[in-house]
Amino acid sequence: MGTGTAPNIPQTIEGYNRMWVARMQEQLAFRQAQGKTFNRLYRTLTWAKLVDVAINKVLKNKGSRTPGIDGETRKDYQDWEQRKKLRNQIISELRHHQYSPNPVRRVYIPKPNKPGEKRPLGIPTIKDRVVQEMLKLILEPIYEGKFHPHSYGFRPFRSTHHAVERIKFITRWNYEWVVEGDIKSFFDKVNHDTLLSIINRTIKDPDILELIQILLKAGVLTEQGWEISDMGTPQGGIISPLLGNIYLNELDWYVSKMYEDLPQRRRNKAKYKVFIVRYADDWTVLVKGTKQQAMEIKQIISEFLQANLHLRLSEDKTLITHIVNGIDFLGFNIRRYYRQNKASTLIKPSKKALQKFWQTTKRIRRMLFYMPDELWIATMNSYLRGFGEYYRRVNSKTTFNRLDYYLWWNIFYTTMKRYCTRGRTLRRKHHRKHYIAYKYDANKRNRRFGKDNFGVWIDKEKKRARIVDSLIHYPIEYEPKHSQLNPYIKEEREKLEENKRLKKLMSDIRFQQLHIHPEYGQDWQQIRLDVVKRDRGRCRICGKHTTWKSFIVTMSSNSPDSLVTLCRNCYNKTYKRQLAKN
Repeated sequence: MGTGTAPNIPQTIEGYNRMWVARMQEQLAFRQAQGKTFNRLYRTLTWAKLVDVAINKVLKNKGSRTPGIDGETRKDYQDWEQRKKLRNQIISELRHHQYSPNPVRRVYIPKPNKPGEKRPLGIPTIKDRVVQEMLKLILEPIYEGKFHPHSYGFRPFRSTHHAVERIKFITRWNYEWVVEGDIKSFFDKVNHDTLLSIINRTIKDPDILELIQILLKAGVLTEQGWEISDMGTPQGGIISPLLGNIYLNELDWYVSKMYEDLPQRRRNKAKYKVFIVRYADDWTVLVKGTKQQAMEIKQIISEFLQANLHLRLSEDKTLITHIVNGIDFLGFNIRRYYRQNKASTLIKPSKKALQKFWQTTKRIRRMLFYMPDELWIATMNSYLRGFGEYYRRVNSKTTFNRLDYYLWWNIFYTTMKRYCTRGRTLRRKHHRKHYIAYKYDANKRNRRFGKDNFGVWIDKEKKRARIVDSLIHYPIEYEPKHSQLNPYIKEEREKLEENKRLKKLMSDIRFQQLHIHPEYGQDWQQIRLDVVKRDRGRCRICGKHTTWKSFIVTMSSNSPDSLVTLCRNCYNKTYKRQLAKN
């Protein structure tokens, strides 16, 4: 069948298989919600549809470019027949209980924000990744309903922004002391027996437990040879984050039962008033009370971790901080500010995140000396896009302005060095030649902004250019609290997908268009944004989802009651009827 993209028939089968797996996951989630256990899960792993979906998910991931100890990458499975052969091999080995995972290949990669330091990363083989993905497809819908509502790491439809927004919400109620938790080498210290006993409460299938156990014991291949894994989750494994969540879910509910999970009348008598927020192995406990109570909570958690999960807190990194002094969590700084006797908690990029920004942009600027201008601009814009998208969900407007100012001048002086321009006159010539107004940017989104930045013309007529982005071009949109809906229950997943689609639609509108109406000013657009949000991005006539193009600028109405959202077809029909009447 050839290499490259799979032919039409396999693509059709792939879509059908995804639907089948989604229905299977709904059934597992429904059974879990009824409080039932799972005794015959293993046979599901031998179903071809599940294996095909897992293979496609693994091969679409960028990590499949990196080979395990067998040297195979996704290039070896571009052909449909090759994938089919892999599927049959996995099914046969699992059905006859002959599957044995290979040890992972260990490599060392640089630690972020720590120059010169490296951390180990395990790379499994393609076949082992597929088996782990299959397990994840089965276990995740079962445990999603069992996880604590305020655990946000590596769970579908959840993000770091939901976690920090939860912390901000809790601090409004005078939860001022924060225990910033740090577990020593968590993923390397997970106790296998304890993890399996936790899983065995829900999963009673001995074959599934045995499969998880052999994955945990797969070991690591280093330059010195094969090392047995007595502790920890599979390094670099697809299933490791899920197993980590299952393990630390015990901590979540233990802290929650102190106060959050109690009925209201018992809450009033509780000794400690605490809330926990966790993202993977990073967690914070917010305490309403004194610093002494926060220290007691830290000690209680430390004893629980040692006695029940065989883990230890890092005494140096586990801090007790007042919210007025601010805490750093997931790249954000969360701090309470007082202004005119009014308190407000703000979330901003942390100092470490800003240091990383300066280091990365400095490294990219140096590429200017040996890289073509257009490629260099694309590299810089790619990084700025990722940084801007991540931090535009919090209070970053002032930070973005400051970073833009810093970046503009640094790029200016770096490009002057490259083009060997000195003196005031040559600086002016350099600015006129290489600094281009955003109205000429090939990226249409930026054309509505003023000012200029370093760029290069991409046509002879000098009408289109590639220009370095500005962070201030990314509008601030705060992340709402998580809805706590389960993505594996059909009705709730549809609501989550609807919210995600509407969020993207609203973001596209803000990104790409800004109308200043001559009579109503900037509020003209905001009212239309409110109308789109009110109508959930659906056409009020046909009910279909709208794909935004632009607002009709000729309309002068400025009242939400006299505005509706219409798709292009319904608008054209309505407009023609109005013309016919006139």
